Amino acid sequence: QFKLNLILGGQVMQILCRLSVFLCSVWFLFKTEITAPSKQYTPNPAIQQFIKKNTPKKEIKVRITAYWAKGGDTDGWSAKRQSSTGVKLKPNVSVAVDPRIIPYFSRIYIPNLGFRVAHDTGTAVINKKASSGKYPVIDIFFLNKKDAIRFANSNPKIVKVKVFDKI
Repeated sequence: QFKLNLILGGQVMQILCRLSVFLCSVWFLFKTEITAPSKQYTPNPAIQQFIKKNTPKKEIKVRITAYWAKGGDTDGWSAKRQSSTGVKLKPNVSVAVDPRIIPYFSRIYIPNLGFRVAHDTGTAVINKKASSGKYPVIDIFFLNKKDAIRFANSNPKIVKVKVFDKI
């Protein structure tokens, strides 16, 4: 892991990265920040300022789940990192949503994680299987099962998220 200082429009954004995530997600750095799932998230001032200045389209309680590409117990699409929108799934960036509730390509602020982008969907997400139909589901994409399980075991299952405009 390492910290990266990114200067955008005179503002310094600190980004906590894993090298593999950094290499996969360079294009996304200008839209969000990346944090390793096993570390405590501390919002940086630029993100806090963005949230204060921009009104979310909606704030909703959701059930957070995780899915992955490698490590078994995954579907063929996830294993190929292929999303329903055609975008290659990116760890610490991509999430699956019900697009009737959260439109594709929306920026989603998840407490203790930061921003993610709605790139994918799935039957269990649409059917709200993980929440027994009570809450919408956001399924966070991880590269491997180990990171996904670690995340699931160390983070709240129900959170209130802020949904912003599409990127």
